Amino acid sequence: MTIAADTISEHDFRPSATELREQLLLADAGYLDQNYYHEIEQHGGFYLVRGKLSLNPTIEEARNQHGRLLPKLAGKKLQAVKHRTNRSDVLDMVVRSGKFRYRVIRRWFTQEQRFVLWLTNLPREEFSATDIMLLYRTRWQIELLFKELKSHTNLRKFNTEQKAIVEGLIWASLLTLLLKRLIVNSASPGLSLFKAAKNADVWFCPVVTAISQRAMQEIEHHLDWAFQYLRRNAQPSQQSKSKQGKGLHDIYEFFNA
Repeated sequence: MTIAADTISEHDFRPSATELREQLLLADAGYLDQNYYHEIEQHGGFYLVRGKLSLNPTIEEARNQHGRLLPKLAGKKLQAVKHRTNRSDVLDMVVRSGKFRYRVIRRWFTQEQRFVLWLTNLPREEFSATDIMLLYRTRWQIELLFKELKSHTNLRKFNTEQKAIVEGLIWASLLTLLLKRLIVNSASPGLSLFKAAKNADVWFCPVVTAISQRAMQEIEHHLDWAFQYLRRNAQPSQQSKSKQGKGLHDIYEFFNA
């Protein structure tokens, strides 16, 4: 990990295509770069990226979510296929844009009245359109990580221009988060990291105080109390019927199976 000025583009810190052999890159629409994705594929890697609605490639092949071929869509521009003229909520397509040929999943969300796109080179034979959408949900952990850093680990704007102080505070926040998560996962697998983070002042501060004082017996006592507290108060919330089977651990179990 490296720390750089906020004015430096995040694109400068992307992994190189050669590093992604047999790896999967998950990224949001801010990282849309067809040349980069082509390099990843050429080096034996994979990508799954949120697409921008401004994309307008030519459809070479289209199927609905059940795999049925839709020959009438071949040759059309993507933006020309409206929901009122094609009622398939999910389209699984092979498209071409200039020299690039890739797979696009498009889903219509009725409640929001909008499309969402995903670009990938994962093969349809192994990953259905439903698999692709489910797999992309795991990227939400990145957003949750930054939310936890900002909201519950005090990683906010610093009132200093001293580089060494800023870097020290950033590393302190990251290390604190790692230690908290280590304790939560040790208490019991599957606990809610979000709930645990919100109540860290109750269970985490006594542990850190004991560690700083090198009071071994107190460390053991506070850790045991923290484990009991977390098991009672950091159980994951019951998912609604619409979200059942789409939690992070559910997704892992699905793909591991």
